[in-house]
Amino acid sequence: MNNYLELLREFIKTDFKLRYKNSYLGIIWIILKPLATFSVIYVVWSNIMVMDADYKMGLLLGIMLMSFFNEGVMMGLGALMAKSGVILKIKFPREVVVISAVTISFIDFLLNMIVFAIFSIFTPVTITFISFLLFAVSVLTLYILIMALGLFLSIIFIRLKDIHNLTEVILQLLFWLTPIYYQLEMLPENLQKYVLLNPLTTIVISARKGIITGDTVTSGDFLPIGIIALICIALLLIAVAFFKKRVTKLAEYF
Repeated sequence: MNNYLELLREFIKTDFKLRYKNSYLGIIWIILKPLATFSVIYVVWSNIMVMDADYKMGLLLGIMLMSFFNEGVMMGLGALMAKSGVILKIKFPREVVVISAVTISFIDFLLNMIVFAIFSIFTPVTITFISFLLFAVSVLTLYILIMALGLFLSIIFIRLKDIHNLTEVILQLLFWLTPIYYQLEMLPENLQKYVLLNPLTTIVISARKGIITGDTVTSGDFLPIGIIALICIALLLIAVAFFKKRVTKLAEYF
């Protein structure tokens, strides 16, 4: 177990350093990308509707969550291919490669939350212990969902390269099908139930409530995210089984 964790730590440390090795701005790009998206949507949407402070902070958080999701899924998808040289030479649990890729995206998200914390100084948010717990459960659920998708897609990508482009298109659609720049209540009631079928909707709504309007959080707010969390855990278990069964047969496709 210790060797497993040590290997994971080394993968994360090495990949994180290499990611911005030849970039002048380096780690600053982690912060700039979601801020650029936020700025564009904020400028456009502010000319359509009057936005209160909670909406602005919700928009920023939503973009950061979706950036984490998009980046984590894509990095997980390409993880095995990116480490094919190491995989062919050294024997180790292959899932470590995917876990490392997704965890790097999680670290990026945590760094983005520093920016969110700075914004919250000028636009105060309300956080309580129970509301922060709701936020933490929401982020953990998102991490589990990304990990499950990463394990599935990394295997499929080795044999079907078109899955990369297809995944990018689906992620783009999910961004607009998730209430990031709009609120769920703005949609017609008959459309809301379909948007709620998207697990990202519940995750984003719960995370926003937990860290922006924490004084309104009750124990009942944990039920929707709890259901999504259980579904994501079940999906992760299936993904692990799928990954372990298929990964040993993929060396010939690298």
